[in-house]
Amino acid sequence: MNRNFETLLAHHCAPLLFCKKPAALLAEKNLPKKCPWQLLRQKGFHIFRLQWRGQTPLTLIYHPDMLNATLSHKRARRALEEMGYPVESNWRDMLSFLRRRFYESEDFPHEVGFFLGYPPEDVIGFMECREDCKLCGQWKVFGDVEEAEALFAEYAHCRKTLLRHIENGGSIFTEELPALAG
Repeated sequence: MNRNFETLLAHHCAPLLFCKKPAALLAEKNLPKKCPWQLLRQKGFHIFRLQWRGQTPLTLIYHPDMLNATLSHKRARRALEEMGYPVESNWRDMLSFLRRRFYESEDFPHEVGFFLGYPPEDVIGFMECREDCKLCGQWKVFGDVEEAEALFAEYAHCRKTLLRHIENGGSIFTEELPALAG
């Protein structure tokens, strides 16, 4: 197994791999030429490619059940519906619409934050006013600072735990990861 690939996943996808968030987004320029995506698929994750205006392609790794639950959040749903997303359809159709938004949008489609599991008030706040955030961390916080700080700490714990696991000879692909998160 490619340890560099596992380390990259640990850095960028640990909360997803521990089932703490629905998706993660990776720039393909940082990925090895041949990624063993089938190993993630065997663990129930899906892979979806996006590209914005000729920029580096992006890979969205997601867990379908968690993504569906996230996209069902009332505030996220309302905001996505206002942008034309087929919210009455299913998460697959919403992903297809996101791909089209990436392809057609002049501006980066920041609503991808809903898909990544960021709190809806933070995604909406960023899309409306990028300057007046309450806290900068893994994303800009416009809503509940205490909730965001707790998520930042939880995600950092996931990353640290998974990196230590890999450094000690473990693998992302051979163990049940949520059990490691403790």
